[in-house]
Amino acid sequence: MKLIIPILIAMLAFPAILFADTPASDETPKVTGIKKGEEAPYNGVLLNTSAAAKIFADKDFSAQECIMRINFEVQKEYLRMQLLLDNTKLSLDTMDKKYTAIIDIKDNEISRLSKVALENSNNYSTWWAVGGVIAGIALTIAVVYAVEEVK
Repeated sequence: MKLIIPILIAMLAFPAILFADTPASDETPKVTGIKKGEEAPYNGVLLNTSAAAKIFADKDFSAQECIMRINFEVQKEYLRMQLLLDNTKLSLDTMDKKYTAIIDIKDNEISRLSKVALENSNNYSTWWAVGGVIAGIALTIAVVYAVEEVK
């Protein structure tokens, strides 16, 4: 029993995986040309010339395809922003025309009302003069009557 506990502690403290080496592999990429009927010199995938050419061509065109996709997305976003800007400018122009028309209508109404006010001017000076004469005559008659009453 005394030996079992230290052995378990040692196994838990230093697992056997720590002492394991990585497996040795001689799998380096190889390209070997072979002819029909020959035995392949290694295990792997054998490609014919057109398949290898397609892989190389796809590799070359993948960078161009990425650039084209980026340009497409940038152009799409640019056009979306341009549409938003054009819509905003159109809205601004419409509002400007609307408020200019409202101000013109108000100015015309002010001019019309000013003309009406000036044409029918409330000149009551004649009435004031007539009223003054009548009041003067009435006051004179009242004073004369009061003076004669006092005598």
